[in-house]
Amino acid sequence: MKCLIVAFITLLIASSSANSDGYQTNHTRIKRQFSLGSIPIVLTNNGLTTLVDMVVKAGLADALSGPGPFTVFAPINNAFSAVDPSTLNAIMSDITVLRQVIAYHVVESTLPAALFKNELTPLTASGESLRVNVYDSGDAKTVTINGALKIRTIEATNGIIHVINKVLIPEPQSNIIEVLEKKGKFTTLLTALAVAGLTTTIQNAGPFTLFAPTDDAFRSLPAGTLDSLITNREELKKVLLSHVASGTLYKRGLSSGLVPVIAGGNVKAAVGFDGAMFGNAQMIETDLFASNGVIHVINSVIIQPVGQPPKAVFSQRAKAVDNQPSKTVDIQPSKAVDIQPSKAVNIQPSKTVDIQPVKPPVNQQKTRVARTIASMLNENGLTTLADLVVKVGLVNVLSQQGSFTLFAPTNDAFSALDSVTWNALLQDVNLLKRVLTYHIVPSAIPPASMKNELVTNSLSGESLRINEYNNRKVVTVNGALKLKTLEAENGIVYVIDKVLIPDNNKSIVKVLETKGKFTTLMTALVVSGLKNHLDTAGPFTLFAPSDDAFKALPAGVLNSLFTNPSELQKVLLSHVIPTTVYSRGLSSGHLNLARGGKVAVTVSQSGVKISNANVIEADLVAANGVIHVINNLI
Repeated sequence: MKCLIVAFITLLIASSSANSDGYQTNHTRIKRQFSLGSIPIVLTNNGLTTLVDMVVKAGLADALSGPGPFTVFAPINNAFSAVDPSTLNAIMSDITVLRQVIAYHVVESTLPAALFKNELTPLTASGESLRVNVYDSGDAKTVTINGALKIRTIEATNGIIHVINKVLIPEPQSNIIEVLEKKGKFTTLLTALAVAGLTTTIQNAGPFTLFAPTDDAFRSLPAGTLDSLITNREELKKVLLSHVASGTLYKRGLSSGLVPVIAGGNVKAAVGFDGAMFGNAQMIETDLFASNGVIHVINSVIIQPVGQPPKAVFSQRAKAVDNQPSKTVDIQPSKAVDIQPSKAVNIQPSKTVDIQPVKPPVNQQKTRVARTIASMLNENGLTTLADLVVKVGLVNVLSQQGSFTLFAPTNDAFSALDSVTWNALLQDVNLLKRVLTYHIVPSAIPPASMKNELVTNSLSGESLRINEYNNRKVVTVNGALKLKTLEAENGIVYVIDKVLIPDNNKSIVKVLETKGKFTTLMTALVVSGLKNHLDTAGPFTLFAPSDDAFKALPAGVLNSLFTNPSELQKVLLSHVIPTTVYSRGLSSGHLNLARGGKVAVTVSQSGVKISNANVIEADLVAANGVIHVINNLI
């Protein structure tokens, strides 16, 4: 049997070196070519460069280029950025650990998607098992591997690659009880399981999904409730089994609706953009992998499943969680734009975000409560923004009568900020206030008033640009995607997926000047007579070749263009679109050029191409449009 572990030892002796030229990204977008070559080559050609770098560093490129067959579960580049920095540093600094992690993503046989079935547990080259789950979501199926979402499948000459959105971290094979014991915050739950006689079942049977209340969750029960349960074993058993579902339901497999629990009856789940609820409990940590299932951590104890008759012991209303210390959830950063994969692994410190439980209605009286913008933020899971609004003293502004429009970034949007920017905002209240007021317009802009290229002034005094694409189905604000609309008594809230950073309303030319990598382009704009036009007119979309792109031109071409300004102008105008097209507005097809004619656009999971050029950085906001950086001249 071919074994990667043996290959590791062999490669340690052989000390195989990787020829980086052999793994340079091939930007050809012909689908058939993606499948040509061994696994490392196909990974590189499909932009999975961070994994390739790790394979090369581990000395495993030759092993994965061998005859195979292999199945590789390949994390996207952004998945590595979502790993806790200390964990990633430990992996990268220890070659043995690095090899173990890579081997955990490899199965030494071909496992095509057609063979995936729910609860499949293939053995990896590291000697540990993975768990494959298939969830039927109506028209489509969702497939996860240890909870990581399978995005697509690519064939190689020596195996198959399933692209996933998370890095799989191997741990000693631990059952649900052992995972709870390691975490150190489930002492009461473990005691309760022992008293109810359920420890052995939860330890050895399964697979199960356990919604696990923390010690704090048990402490928040009404006085005497826990004591009463401990003395009534059967009632305790029913309560605990109300937290257990049959089968493995990773977060990706949960949807809003009723979840059948082993106690009988159902518990209502509510899964939204900013979090998930199970009964009256908030899921504060999800997808803890166990050898016999999965654990989701919750902040309240589930008292009674739907469809079960109420018991006297639980007749007292549970204590409201609002006065309990808030729990933090580690939401890993996601990159705002990953159009062109980069080989650099850029790990930002993760930021904990306080997700408050959804408050149930106090009563059904007809008393009308004013729902201002400020009061709606926490209610809709926008807790990071709500905390920052309090920090800078904007609560009164967003609570007063009037008419406002707030572009509200999600919690994930704040987590996606790089650590330097995030720390600068937290340490400088004036800067933070300027950023937050940049998200506020001192008048209401209802959806019906949204129109393409609408420019409006924010409370900070700087302008925002609204764009609509695909027959109004896609709406952006400075390139940030509008996710949903919330109405308040004093205005309107548009939830968006990015934090908007004010930049003094620089023109396209001023933005190019500040970046420091467009010296040749700036010279060309002056020679061609286009600099003033791109500095004052607009709006435009500029596909801006970097200095490296000009250096890649054949010898003599650039000098020839500089001696012929009219020809140079035509070339440069082939990079200009006479409207604002953010990355969210790009789709495969053609765009009208400022010089006349069209340019081809190809959008795929691997990136964006404009004619023969790859977009390597997107959505540089300018006062008169937007800039996308490209690596070739069109």
